[in-house]
Amino acid sequence: MKKICFVIPDGTGIRNYLYSELVEHLQHKNCEIILLHSVSIEAIEEINKVHKTKFKSYKLPVYKESYYQKYLREVICYARLIYNTKITANNTILNNWNPNKSNLKKKVFYKLVQILGKYISKKYKRILKFENKYSKAVENDCTLQKSFLKSINPEVVFSTHQRAIQVVPLIAAAKQLNISTIGAVFSWDNLPKARLSVRTEKYIVWSEYMKKELNLYYPEIENSCINITGTPQFEFYGKEEFVMNKEVFFSKYNLDASKKIICFSGDDTLTSPFDPNYLEDIAKAIRNEKLKIQILLRRAPVDVSGRFKSVILKHPNIIKEAVPLWNFDKKDTDNWQIIYPTYNDLELLVSTAFYCDAVINVGSTMAHDFTMFNKPAIYINYNAVNSKTWNIETIYKFQHFKSMVNLNPVVWLNTRNEIKMVLNTAFNNPKVDNEVWLNKIAEHRKEASLNIANTLISCT
Repeated sequence: MKKICFVIPDGTGIRNYLYSELVEHLQHKNCEIILLHSVSIEAIEEINKVHKTKFKSYKLPVYKESYYQKYLREVICYARLIYNTKITANNTILNNWNPNKSNLKKKVFYKLVQILGKYISKKYKRILKFENKYSKAVENDCTLQKSFLKSINPEVVFSTHQRAIQVVPLIAAAKQLNISTIGAVFSWDNLPKARLSVRTEKYIVWSEYMKKELNLYYPEIENSCINITGTPQFEFYGKEEFVMNKEVFFSKYNLDASKKIICFSGDDTLTSPFDPNYLEDIAKAIRNEKLKIQILLRRAPVDVSGRFKSVILKHPNIIKEAVPLWNFDKKDTDNWQIIYPTYNDLELLVSTAFYCDAVINVGSTMAHDFTMFNKPAIYINYNAVNSKTWNIETIYKFQHFKSMVNLNPVVWLNTRNEIKMVLNTAFNNPKVDNEVWLNKIAEHRKEASLNIANTLISCT
């Protein structure tokens, strides 16, 4: 029996890797799954409940990053962001540099980071040299992790997220013990951000497109170490059991079966701070034009700011809300480690895409989710508010949107005056290349879990 250790540093990877069929595929192949995590006991209990078993689970060994280690890590990140900006000719990549400079000590620290980072960014060999320094610094500080891995003795360590700092010494310890390591690139927009902190021996990626990105940003990683498996998150859309009964769904969310439904999917507050303004614009247009359309709001699961409340209260007959079924500790809503999706949220998410006629948002991945049912996405492309710190033009210049080049995958909403026209276009079979775009971003959507299982089993 092969022991595979799933490393779960936060709740975001639970849906993709612990709720999917990946677990069953591994169990059928006589593998023992061990959960190594930083999430709540409630999250582990939810995973156990889904699979009707009780997995061995352990808390990730405590890791307190030294000042020196953090300095090297941040220097490398800043250098890579500058390097990535140069090789892509895309200055928006530097938007990912948002260090916390809340006091003088941090301001001085990050000033020194930027000075050295700028210097080493000029030659890629310098970046690799400093990454070697960082690796050695971590390797000298992973005694606890090494002792822990010896006690559970896994044959494979699978990291479900590529940027979790607390996982770095665990992977270093695994390598010293000759335990195979493999890491997942979590999302389609992650690689340009220079946060591939967890450096495993092998990687799983969504597509050939993502593999080429990994080649571009990390040319030192050999092709044989990159496995195109797909991502399990799209498999749920092909399963009838995740589609709620229509009457139940419409009754639960107070929807009118005689009207079209547009899903407004919110982003997090940093990515799209003016989502409430966009929601207000759409609701006003529907009301003023007397359109037979209703809005189903699904905010970003991590957005618990309450910022949509006043807009919903203004338009109760137009805006209905399907609150994401995620659990979190109300005392610590900014900590993603203790925020996780419940299994029931899969049914809500799939049913939302199934029953809504289109989705509208600011550049959200939900466009891909709706493509699974051949539903169009509308991307908002105007400034609802004049702001010195945020501009819609910047959003669609982000590197991951380069995947749209030579395609027309979404319907564009370029001004608030076009809302009626654009909604009508979206509801009347628009000619969009949404499936072509999704095929480019995420391959193997029906067999990703099986592919990952086979990759983990062969990872020795």
